[in-house]
Amino acid sequence: MENKTYNGWTNRETWLVNLHFNPQSLSDLAMIKEMIEDIEDNIKDFFLRDYVDFSKIDWWELEQTMPEVQTKLSEVSQ
Repeated sequence: MENKTYNGWTNRETWLVNLHFNPQSLSDLAMIKEMIEDIEDNIKDFFLRDYVDFSKIDWWELEQTMPEVQTKLSEVSQ
């Protein structure tokens, strides 16, 4: 079975968000998501869309790495 992850993340797009923006909280992540959605709306015919498929960003996976979520998950598992 082929490993379909990218540097430990679901895909390249999710990895790129983490790499370049390095979100530290859920509010950081919300701000990043809004910014990327605004960019995406403005580049519909721009060449950048050939390199990054914004619809593939796994926001749920990114949320799971945030300290607030990690704390809640550890409290639930106790």
